[in-house]
Amino acid sequence: MELPPRVREVLEPFHVRRETLQVIRDLMVRDFQRGLEVGAPPAASAMLPSFVPVLPNGTETGKSLSMDLSGKNLRVLMLQLQGTGEKPQVTTTNFLVPKEVMIGTGVELFDFMVNCLHKFLAENNLLSEELPLGFVFSYPVEMKGIRSAKLLWWTKGFNVKDCLNQDVGTLLQEALNRKQIKVKVKAIMNDSVAELASAAHCLGKDCTVGVVVGYGCNSAYLEKVSNIKKLDAAKYDYHHEYMVIDTEWEEFGRNGELDMIKTTYDKDIDQHSVHKGKQIIDKFTGAFFLGELVRLIIDQFCVDGFLFGGSRPEQFVTPEAFPTKYVTEILSDELEDTPFVNVRKIMDELRIPIHGISDYMIIKEVCHAVTERSASVVAAGKKKVVIGLGGALFQNHPTYLDMLKSKLDEVIPPEVTEWNVCADEHGSAFGAAVVALVTKTMSF
Repeated sequence: MELPPRVREVLEPFHVRRETLQVIRDLMVRDFQRGLEVGAPPAASAMLPSFVPVLPNGTETGKSLSMDLSGKNLRVLMLQLQGTGEKPQVTTTNFLVPKEVMIGTGVELFDFMVNCLHKFLAENNLLSEELPLGFVFSYPVEMKGIRSAKLLWWTKGFNVKDCLNQDVGTLLQEALNRKQIKVKVKAIMNDSVAELASAAHCLGKDCTVGVVVGYGCNSAYLEKVSNIKKLDAAKYDYHHEYMVIDTEWEEFGRNGELDMIKTTYDKDIDQHSVHKGKQIIDKFTGAFFLGELVRLIIDQFCVDGFLFGGSRPEQFVTPEAFPTKYVTEILSDELEDTPFVNVRKIMDELRIPIHGISDYMIIKEVCHAVTERSASVVAAGKKKVVIGLGGALFQNHPTYLDMLKSKLDEVIPPEVTEWNVCADEHGSAFGAAVVALVTKTMSF
């Protein structure tokens, strides 16, 4: 069955042409360079120094810990590495952060985290060991060193006011000392830096770029310190040749760089978002917004009379009624012998009274187009050799990796003769634990 011309017309802008991707790539590279020189603003991409000097290469040995504070969840991990060719031993436990802790005092928050760590160590007979710890803290901070990060403001439901402008590394170490735990904070980083470290350990020394595609989207890569013009390395007693940069590229596009691929549906999402005119990359690529983008397009097709027998179900009029998990489930149908099993199930779950094959085809095409553009924008920001990819959207989406590889093939410059993008199976908590081990051996 052929798609109606109106459907093809609406979805055409989501299939970004090679020439357009290359323009976006060049604009992003230019913005990255500006961010390295002067920061943001005026650059859109902040290009934040992480003070992580080297990446793992898979030869590391030893035992370390990490904690990853991500919204309502705290993940504690113990990592045992035994060198090249040996499978890492990983033990993890997840804890739910109570609401009252998320809005309480700093002492309450960090004591809660340390109590969770104490429980984890006790259960795994590790209380007597002196271990290094990497802390994944994906909130806006000003890095002063590899284990010194001043909190600027909270996101993700936290509002612990007396932590603002405080060094979270110091707060965590003080809480560890209060509990008399023999653990030393060796590194603080956000999830994109930790993801890069995890991928580099698994994929080897050529992996110098890490990308997280989850609720939002961000990247990190290894840069020469001489190119970070805004950084006074001597001031921070930093004498290494390289440093991992956290791009914070989600703001790229706020100066109009992505207007060439922006649709009326993107403008609608931005207009009704909490941060209007900001976090543009997230709104094009992240799981927090993709489901809503699909809902808006489906609702338009309902208004046009192409879906559900000409009706306009309330379920597609209601904001945020179509989560991104539906997009991944619908596209999973492509991997099955029965092509519309999931989309039919979802329509039943939403209690859409009238739906059939023609509806399924259009809805599936919408999901595919929106995902393809997300992969296109992520691809435009890459010009390195081996890219480690992680994050909830990528991990749960059946075709995202293949789409990303296809789009990378269109934007990789000719001087790069070999490239690859690989899945990282371990994630940011693993990466932080590896960095803690590396920094311990470097006597940080």
